[in-house]
Amino acid sequence: MGYLLRHALQLVSAVVIGCTFLCYLAPFVSPAFFRWLAFFGTAFPWLLFGHLLLAAVWVFRLHRYAIYHVGMIALGWTHVTAFIGLNVGQQVAPAGAIVVASHNVGGLFRGIHLEQEEWDSIITHYVRIWKEGISPTVLCVQETSRKFFLRLGPRLGFPHVFELGRSGTAILSQYPVLRGGWLPFEEPENTSMWADLQVGQHIVRVYNVHLQSNRVTYDTQRIVKEAPIDSKDTWKGVGQVIRKVGDATAIRARQAKMLRNSIASCPYPVIVCGDFNDTPTSYVYNQVSKGLKDTFRERGFGWGTTFGGAIPFLRIDYVLCAPVFEVYSCQVIRCDISDHYPVVAAISLSEQEQ
Repeated sequence: MGYLLRHALQLVSAVVIGCTFLCYLAPFVSPAFFRWLAFFGTAFPWLLFGHLLLAAVWVFRLHRYAIYHVGMIALGWTHVTAFIGLNVGQQVAPAGAIVVASHNVGGLFRGIHLEQEEWDSIITHYVRIWKEGISPTVLCVQETSRKFFLRLGPRLGFPHVFELGRSGTAILSQYPVLRGGWLPFEEPENTSMWADLQVGQHIVRVYNVHLQSNRVTYDTQRIVKEAPIDSKDTWKGVGQVIRKVGDATAIRARQAKMLRNSIASCPYPVIVCGDFNDTPTSYVYNQVSKGLKDTFRERGFGWGTTFGGAIPFLRIDYVLCAPVFEVYSCQVIRCDISDHYPVVAAISLSEQEQ
């Protein structure tokens, strides 16, 4: 019995280690060429738990396999710190720092066909979240509605709002908006925009990004909550979810390339906010974040989950910034007002740029 248990554990360890190698490759291989590799990148949090558990088991058994699991964690330490912030304490931001927030508010309301009283209640509830916590000077919202953010701006003290009329993204700002535009994605339901803001003596470009959605939230919730594991329909549903995610991942890869090119050609320091619909162990994140600071990596603490849906441990919402910015703090605000949690970071241009 002990012999069979040991070999079964060795097999499980081999599978976890093999899947982790594929996970570490995922950020460097475009889903346009091999989309299924992206699933291993998304699975990193669960693979990490698997390594910790198996390492503990092998340590208890005084077996060398424990070293393999610890070694795999060490090899992917940059992935660990992308999901788990290890920065204890927050620096005090100087006066005049940019406090930028990103929030997908799609789960905030049921749609645009609401009565006036319902809108007032939603906005009042949302304003309270910010009034009782950190007040941003720039707020990027995704999956929003003009009926929402045009009323929200005055309530939160944002005199400037940039939006494109037909998109679900908007930038609310305390700084004057000089100009703006959008990235011409082929998929109109997910849009990304940019706006140049006058911040003191400097011009800063803010990108508000909403990359292609997987559109599997409802399917995933139904499978998790209702579908029996031994049902043929359950596995058919799982297959449909996998296909949808694979297709969306390939689309996001094209969008990330377009966004990367826009950032590279920008003459101003950039701040990139938004819902990437991909984790830090993805090709999309790897492309977009090149040459930028991830504010959560810089100053975040604790588990960085930003999605509160049926699939746990997903970090898919970000605030990135150019290297010329100093990052003082980054927080993920745990609130159930939407199925995404807001990400808030305090940054300012470094002394060399002042």
